Amino acid sequence: MPGLPRVSVLFPDQFEQAAVALGRAFVRDPAMMAILPESVAPTPADRIPRITDVFRSALAIQRREGEPVLGVIDAGRVAGAAVVASGGATPVWLLLAMGLPNIPRMLKAVGWGGTTRAMQLMDTLGRNHPPERHIYLNFLGVDPEHQGKHYGIALLESLRELAAQRTDMAGVYLETATEANVAYYSAHGYRVIGEIYPLGVRFWRMFQPKGV
Repeated sequence: MPGLPRVSVLFPDQFEQAAVALGRAFVRDPAMMAILPESVAPTPADRIPRITDVFRSALAIQRREGEPVLGVIDAGRVAGAAVVASGGATPVWLLLAMGLPNIPRMLKAVGWGGTTRAMQLMDTLGRNHPPERHIYLNFLGVDPEHQGKHYGIALLESLRELAAQRTDMAGVYLETATEANVAYYSAHGYRVIGEIYPLGVRFWRMFQPKGV
């Protein structure tokens, strides 16, 4: 789409900046609230460092899997990022194996209960992907200081283009637990294909077929 910010593939030395941006973007995300409840971390100042550590762990696994992270750079720093996977979700047992070096960080960030809930969430999400081979948008977030600059749209358009270039991909799939995001994604070609309720949180399953 003409006029949108440029999207780049992030290098591993930029993952720290991506984790910081995502940690700030997901501070009130309903799924993160279920993993790290307010009773444990009641204020944004309490929550952001812990959620940033969750994303440090997720990006470390992403690097080990060899899957891409896309980002938008503003003033030399990552302002928004999309964590994606080709072909669908990674089985939770493989995530556990790849994430073993990061277990101490996760335990420090969200405790044993939060780590267990995160594993349960990933297992449920992974078992509810569409059957068609697809690009999976696992996380997309823009630092609140940079929201309103169309960075999220630029990342979505980049994924649309990636899917269009792949003859083996049916489209792009995501889940969102934020109701306001349903209209946002719908405006960019995604349609709701179902709902699930892991950890008691309502998730909308959304798919953007190739060519939409």
